[in-house]
Amino acid sequence: MVDLRDSGEPDDWPSVRPRLRPVLRPVTYGIDQLADSRPLARPAFPFVNELVAVDKPESRAIISAASLERWGVSADEAFAAARENLAAMVHPHDSDGNAILRYVDDGNAYFASWPLVPGWLASFRARYGHRRPVAFMPDIDTLIVVPDVPQLLGRMYEMAEEQYRQSPRSLSPQGYTLDADDNVIPFDHAGPHEQLPAARRARAGLATAEYGTQTRWLSATLEDHYEIPGYDLEPAYIAALNFADLADGPCTVTAWGEDVEYLLPHSDYIAFCRNTESGDIEHLFDVPFATAAEITGLTPIPGLDPPRYEIRSWPTPETLARLEQSAVILQPAG
Repeated sequence: MVDLRDSGEPDDWPSVRPRLRPVLRPVTYGIDQLADSRPLARPAFPFVNELVAVDKPESRAIISAASLERWGVSADEAFAAARENLAAMVHPHDSDGNAILRYVDDGNAYFASWPLVPGWLASFRARYGHRRPVAFMPDIDTLIVVPDVPQLLGRMYEMAEEQYRQSPRSLSPQGYTLDADDNVIPFDHAGPHEQLPAARRARAGLATAEYGTQTRWLSATLEDHYEIPGYDLEPAYIAALNFADLADGPCTVTAWGEDVEYLLPHSDYIAFCRNTESGDIEHLFDVPFATAAEITGLTPIPGLDPPRYEIRSWPTPETLARLEQSAVILQPAG
């Protein structure tokens, strides 16, 4: 990340505006920066943010809120200008040709951001015989578009996961498609499908990776400062998000234990546990996160992304009984 104040280039809005571009980055990008120097960001997809970069001859400079103050513009103006500039760069694809299109960025094309341009991904419907297109951005320099053919999608999910895991600048293992209004959405949000387990695996894998990065940063920050600068939080256990492979597809699980204060990640399920007289940990039951949040009144910590929930006490007996009534049985795969 480059601060424009140190770039030696013009730093006024009329000069910078034509060079703005939207870029996609994992939600934890810049998490180790001080709050006032973190990149300007807004959600694009789950665990993926849209940022704004200044295109330079040999590099890209990611802007922060401080840049907006110097230019005298709002965040909305900066994002709108970046998308407008990208839309002018994006070229239409041929209506014929191979079903699989792979775009690899040389640093100037911003391919991974192209699905942000309204109508661009939807234009593939004609190429694919009205099948919906599916886009993959496993790293920040790669965009792959394929038709919604189940067998092909299965192979693409495997390939995207491998590239995501191996890339030093990974972005997402998920596939992204279109809803009924041609909005770009994660494939696991697109309804029943033969490859829905693969989509859920990608979603859970991305969530686990991003929460893993956040967990390491929060733990290191608490160890060094005994507080989290910028957040009004007392020290607590930074709970992990765990990947679980279940009979109905992959998901995420976190644990809420007795006599422990937590910063709990958002997960698919919460495993409630308590200590036995012998000192062992007893697993009580599992509850869907949304249900547990409603019963216990969990609310996200303001400004922390991906979200976490501050927990300072074990549920009362009455609340625990309600949670147990809402418990589900998680069947392992196989």
